Amino acid sequence: MKLVKGDIIRNPWVSDPKWRDLIFIRRGKKYVHTLRSNRGLIEDAMFDKKDVDERFTKVGHSVGFDTMLREVSGEEAEK
Repeated sequence: MKLVKGDIIRNPWVSDPKWRDLIFIRRGKKYVHTLRSNRGLIEDAMFDKKDVDERFTKVGHSVGFDTMLREVSGEEAEK
């Protein structure tokens, strides 16, 4: 599956809607790095690349994540 930073992916093994959607950050050598919300805190979660490619589904893209990246990098936001 082709993913870009900020894509929202769904974990098929989790049924609770609060916990199943993750924001993709990067693809490493063995793992896919994501962000997830845990009781209001944002934490890093890693999943095996094979599992992500075979089982997870892409459900959208986080526009807020793109805005946050632009602000952190110092780029001017699009109007």
